[in-house]
Amino acid sequence: MEYTSNIKTEAPLVSIVVLAYNHLDYTMKCIESLFKYTSDVDYELITINNGSKDGTEYYFNSLPNAKKINFPENIGVDKAVNYGFREAEGKYTLNLSNDIVVTSNWLKNLVTCMESDPKIGMVVPVCNASSNYQQISLPYTDLDEMQEIAQIYNKSNPSLWEERMKLVTYTCLFRTDLQKAFGGFDEDFNPGAYDDDAMSFRVRRAGYKLILAGDTFVHHFGSVTFNEEYVKSNIAERNMRLFYDKFGVHSWNVGMIDFNIVNLAKCREKKDIKILGIGQSYGASLLQIKNKFRKTGLRDVKLFYLSENEKSIPDLNTICEDCIYAPAETAKEFFGSRKYDIIVFENEPDKLINPELFFEDITDLLKEDGMLITTAIPSVYPRIESCLYNKDFAVTKKEKDYYFAFEKK
Repeated sequence: MEYTSNIKTEAPLVSIVVLAYNHLDYTMKCIESLFKYTSDVDYELITINNGSKDGTEYYFNSLPNAKKINFPENIGVDKAVNYGFREAEGKYTLNLSNDIVVTSNWLKNLVTCMESDPKIGMVVPVCNASSNYQQISLPYTDLDEMQEIAQIYNKSNPSLWEERMKLVTYTCLFRTDLQKAFGGFDEDFNPGAYDDDAMSFRVRRAGYKLILAGDTFVHHFGSVTFNEEYVKSNIAERNMRLFYDKFGVHSWNVGMIDFNIVNLAKCREKKDIKILGIGQSYGASLLQIKNKFRKTGLRDVKLFYLSENEKSIPDLNTICEDCIYAPAETAKEFFGSRKYDIIVFENEPDKLINPELFFEDITDLLKEDGMLITTAIPSVYPRIESCLYNKDFAVTKKEKDYYFAFEKK
């Protein structure tokens, strides 16, 4: 195949870094899609051969890009990618895994999202194979059909941009000044595993947002390159401990979304929506409620949290207007200066000193048409129901006989 591109020699908007370790067949599909579907964005291509023995070096040398990096041996994903990141001259830097096939409007959409807010630090598209709730299912059976469907799907739509606590970076758009300030991916995690978690936490704790661009789809074959390294040693367990040592939390706990809570949430207001969380989580479920409301056009949503888990405060601070570490029973004392559209109690009511008094207090913090969402085991639920009935509240929705939504009767 003869390659042509719109690559310019000065001031590209995006620097695209493609790393390959063998799997030339996947790499060629990736590059072919890149040249075919990225004609609407000014970019430079930086290719990195990470010790491949299958002709990847020869293939990369045949491409028209000026920046080519070759390593005679595999030095690990993070170290190799960082060489490319250091070469980036664009306003934005994008790491593109060689097991990705890109699609119409993919990069233009990601750039549109990034440029909508200077506080966005990372943007990732959705795909067909991922963890962290980044996977969607589109009805295709081969890559040609995928491209046809993606062309229809990939329409820029800010309502589908979801703020997240962390992102899996199979392909990710970064602000170049930000990734360079961090020195790229943390090479302590080399060759990989929890490296994208670490990048997410560094970016978010530096005051930037992480966005999953639900309006943009790419095809992911699924960690083809890294799987070979991943199974050589117990990298995941080692790096999980390393992540905890660096950030003081377990990454999966912070990013865990309870969709039972999200499913129950609803709101009648059109602006100035306030949601108060009480419990021990890191706020991911409340953040997903905010994302859910965004899809319906509700943009002015503010989060607040009273946490009984001191370790959650650094991460709650990145998504909340106000958060505090204190006992649940003090909610009225610390958060009683305003009324809330939704209050979510994420802890176990049977752990409360006086459940009845607690729920009487927090219902006083709700707007007239507000909603209380709580969990409750069977032994304590009748007490809560009776107490709230006396406050003129009744169950309007429930999930799995454990999650309950109460509203004014």
